[in-house]
Amino acid sequence: MRRLVLLAVVLGAATIGLLRAESAQMVKHTVWVVPWDHQELVRVQPGDVIEVWTRPLPVIPENLESRFRASKEGRGVEPVGETLPHKEGTMERLFFFKAFDPGPATLTVELVNAEGEARETWSYAVEVAAPRG
Repeated sequence: MRRLVLLAVVLGAATIGLLRAESAQMVKHTVWVVPWDHQELVRVQPGDVIEVWTRPLPVIPENLESRFRASKEGRGVEPVGETLPHKEGTMERLFFFKAFDPGPATLTVELVNAEGEARETWSYAVEVAAPRG
């Protein structure tokens, strides 16, 4: 499923690029997989995709009304989607962000209860580098 989502993102970006510029060539970018407990700076290039995994949350009665939500600060990174991983017995999420403009950004994932209050919060520092070239 993760490959299908990634394929859809890449194909969509490639299609938009082809429609915008007749002589544009296909461009290769990187997908960065960030585990939930990652603490170091994530350095990316414009066009790269950042895949953030949430903490494994067991499927037990006290977690059934909990959910994950993601947000970002900084203008260079935008959320592009989310999906469930291919695992059973856990309530995880995969959040996808795309890097656009150089500069710093912060990605935040929260585990929230039924009332929308954060139970746990994880933050990831991102630096989008200037385009290579």
